Amino acid sequence: MNYGFRIVTDSEIDNLLIKLEERLKWIKQKDFSFQVQSSYKMEHSTYIVDIYLEGNKRDKLFRDEDIIHIFKHQIAEVLAEHIVYEWESKLLWKAINRKYRSALREDKTIIHNKASEFLCKCHYNESLNLLMAYGRKNRIAHRLFDQIENHKTLVIEGFINFCLPEYLAEIRFAVELASEELKSEKEYNEFVKLLRYFVETQMPRVLEVNLIITDKGRFYLWDENGIKIEDKYINYYLDDILQNEISLDDVLISILVTIAPRKIILHNTDELSCNEPVKMIKNVFQERIITCPGCKYCRHDEKNLVPGT
Repeated sequence: MNYGFRIVTDSEIDNLLIKLEERLKWIKQKDFSFQVQSSYKMEHSTYIVDIYLEGNKRDKLFRDEDIIHIFKHQIAEVLAEHIVYEWESKLLWKAINRKYRSALREDKTIIHNKASEFLCKCHYNESLNLLMAYGRKNRIAHRLFDQIENHKTLVIEGFINFCLPEYLAEIRFAVELASEELKSEKEYNEFVKLLRYFVETQMPRVLEVNLIITDKGRFYLWDENGIKIEDKYINYYLDDILQNEISLDDVLISILVTIAPRKIILHNTDELSCNEPVKMIKNVFQERIITCPGCKYCRHDEKNLVPGT
């Protein structure tokens, strides 16, 4: 029994050769033999990998068809891993340069990194990330097996371009998501700069503000004398709040920017670490932020949260 298959590509094949040798070494344990030979055609800048399988006619335990079938599956799996782990970055760059040709190099790099992260970690659950990555690789492996089953040669670049439309669509979608996220981050940073400018160019109405946000999203503000200070400012936004035209988070940030305190003391920081308004406040007020190491207000009873209430 003899079987041969050829792989053609324009890209480096060192890792591919290593993976083929590792994945196919079981063949020798079954008293079969295989060879992986590579060459480089300089005139076409092309690498060629020839894979040969030879069977032992005396072995009655395994049919030739079964060994060849398994052999093809193994080649398909190696090539699928090669595409996902060796080609994905190149495909991302190709999609980025095609759609965002005029973008700054720095922005392209950020988009590439974000898109790559989306493909690898599109879910908070790490097990689901692994499952989705496996599913992507498995779909490619099935397409590869069909190609290997019906042809003696596979050109990797051609296979990717013409046989993996869904995978290429995933690549483009990841790039678009990354671009949108970068755009949002830039808009956010510009907004933070604007708020920081307002804070730095006006006189403080209150020197010190204490802030605590409950797990229900309510916030409390009081000054250095323990006097609540948010009520009169909230009244200004009351109509908008009732009509759901502005969120409490936006109201909180607006109040702090209006007051422009010299110092903001954050209480109950364990519950605030992932809070988006707090992140915004820290970005705007920067060195004016002080984290309370722990006090009676950090371990709050909401009914008696603020002095004098």
